[in-house]
Amino acid sequence: MAQAEEAVQLAGASSQKATAYVALGRAYFAKGEEDKAESALKSAIGLDPANVDAYLELGQLRIFQHKVPEAEAEFRQAVRVAPDSAVANATLAEVLLQTGRNVEARKFLEKAVSLDARDWHSQYRLATLLSDDLARATELLTNVTRLAPDFLPAREELGLALLRRGDSKAATSLAEALIAAQPKAAEGHSLMAMVLWKGRDFEASLAECAMALAADPNSSRMQLLQALELWQMDRKKEAQRLFVLAAKKDPALATAAVFCRLLLCEARDIGVVDEFLRKNRWAVTPQEP
Repeated sequence: MAQAEEAVQLAGASSQKATAYVALGRAYFAKGEEDKAESALKSAIGLDPANVDAYLELGQLRIFQHKVPEAEAEFRQAVRVAPDSAVANATLAEVLLQTGRNVEARKFLEKAVSLDARDWHSQYRLATLLSDDLARATELLTNVTRLAPDFLPAREELGLALLRRGDSKAATSLAEALIAAQPKAAEGHSLMAMVLWKGRDFEASLAECAMALAADPNSSRMQLLQALELWQMDRKKEAQRLFVLAAKKDPALATAAVFCRLLLCEARDIGVVDEFLRKNRWAVTPQEP
């Protein structure tokens, strides 16, 4: 704080003083003094309207204050003043993803990835959106696992991409490696559950679902898979109870599009999913008075 205040006093050019005000704004934000942080960041913008860091910091402050539309406006301004900033494009994309605007987010993620080849987080986010381009998604995820080998979600997504492409052998090997490396982590068990589901080994898949859910109780994919497999094993009441618990938290799970996207449905799965939803959707659909 003292250094930032001194820098504001000593800075000569407007751009230098603006940079100092950004540092001061960060310091105030770190101390929880939101009003002073906002004032410092706005002073920076007043001195240098092209200071991208000021808009990014102000946007993060708005996120902290749960003012998402205002945060988005700041991040959009950051992209306007610095269209070639990988950080600005990636940050705006994150807000768009959080508000369900995946198509627009994809555009900014593409830009972020093109600007910074080491931004593995944006590469991961982009890969999860590329259901229409499995080859590129696989390439991106492979790169992410190289740049961030300890980031297990990317390794799980790579396994799922391999499954979508029909390479069950490679997906199985990856799941086994994940489980061996991190036996208690959800990702390896979740991927193995999907591999076994594709092989129609319901008993073994359910065991993997249970281990995945022990580590990550909120996994929608595992909740739906568990319910569907129990249904196919004629354990109808258990299946319906689990489905209702999941769908009441997220009603979108009761739609065929979301259900099939999460479970990587093939042609042979459509009839099973359709029957399951037809016979269970009523339990989570609001009844007419």
